[in-house]
Amino acid sequence: MEPRRALFVALSLSITILAVELTGGFLFRSTALTADALHVVTDILAVAFSLVALTVSSRPPTNSLTYGYHRFEVVASLVNGLSLLGIALVIMYGAYLRFISPASIGALGTITFAAVAVVLNVLSSRVLESAQASLRDDQDLNISSAKTHVFGDALASLAVIAGAIGVSLTGLTYLDPLVAVLIGLLVVRSAVGITMQGGAIILERSPFKDVAGLQRRLGSFSGVSDVHDLHIWRICSHITVASMHACLTPSGKADPSAVRNGLESELGRLGMQHVTIQLEDVCCVPKHEHL
Repeated sequence: MEPRRALFVALSLSITILAVELTGGFLFRSTALTADALHVVTDILAVAFSLVALTVSSRPPTNSLTYGYHRFEVVASLVNGLSLLGIALVIMYGAYLRFISPASIGALGTITFAAVAVVLNVLSSRVLESAQASLRDDQDLNISSAKTHVFGDALASLAVIAGAIGVSLTGLTYLDPLVAVLIGLLVVRSAVGITMQGGAIILERSPFKDVAGLQRRLGSFSGVSDVHDLHIWRICSHITVASMHACLTPSGKADPSAVRNGLESELGRLGMQHVTIQLEDVCCVPKHEHL
């Protein structure tokens, strides 16, 4: 399924789940079901941000934005991640109020509404998987974060069902707000993960852990005596950029095009879409290393 269409379908399903769980939480006095409904708000934000980011990032480059609007994907994921922290606080506070003022819940109704949410979440996850598959080897950060949200909400809905069954069998009403606390922690975990992913791109962290090792490997290429000023970073989750200086040996000076093509092919094989290579007859002094 085309990514934007898939995201629109997933957004519609998430809004439906929100309505179902809010209704169930109100009718059957379940803090856990209400907390899960608030967790669905994170799904809605994730999918909505993904839809907006995918639409904006598809706009062509301009004279001032030479890479286009791809970085908007990262900004959206950061806003999404930070917004989850506020939602987690709301969930935790609601659970706290229920701990200090216990109340019975309608277990059967809670289970029924949570089960409907599980089914809709599974359907939404399948839709998002089809969107990611249509991108082939690329993994869009916002679609990935939306999938994580939906999968997490399905697990949270299962936890609501388990909690309601526990209350029904044991009569321990605190199990319901306890599940809400677990859902709140799940939201915090999602927030931290998404924020760290987006932050790594904003800080231009290299997607390769051993950049020094890669530099040594490139420096051992035929026709190359030394590689320095190697920088690797991401514009967004699916565009990796690299720049480097390469000093040529006498044989490399005889055929610099072959050297450049070999280095570009190697970096392209490693998944870098934009590569800038400065070939040097004499190594620049000083070298501007940043490793």
